[in-house]
Amino acid sequence: MARKHPTASGTHTIYVDRSPEEVYDYTQNYGMRSDWDPSITEVETLGDSPRRYRLVIKGVGRFTVEYKLDRRGDRTSAAFTEVDARFFSGGGGSWAYVRNGTGTDWSATNTFELKHRLLGRLLAPVVQRQMLASMRKSMARAKSIMESRAPTPGS
Repeated sequence: MARKHPTASGTHTIYVDRSPEEVYDYTQNYGMRSDWDPSITEVETLGDSPRRYRLVIKGVGRFTVEYKLDRRGDRTSAAFTEVDARFFSGGGGSWAYVRNGTGTDWSATNTFELKHRLLGRLLAPVVQRQMLASMRKSMARAKSIMESRAPTPGS
């Protein structure tokens, strides 16, 4: 079955010299998310089971992140719902934390569904480029912050 709307997707992986559990604990803490991801301008916690957050992302809009899978130190996946954005109608993301020696290969994949078919097809490559640039920058910032701190004992 063909998708109704065009999408923009991107994946980025970065090595962090910390355990998968430490990387997960830092990156999945939405209270600290704007410290390393400047695109997040507002966060409201909506629930714990499943984890749900209402976010405002600069240049995107407001939407709810609802976790579908949440395994500490392993992987997460979430749907983007209740979207209030001019050009986007939904999407989702997933993160993986894979042990690599003494550290972690942290991978993030995000997909945004664009509302308008024709305009969406034209905008998708631009949205994808901007999304990947933002992911690279924010993940590098998170890596820098995590690696500048002392490791958590026992992790």
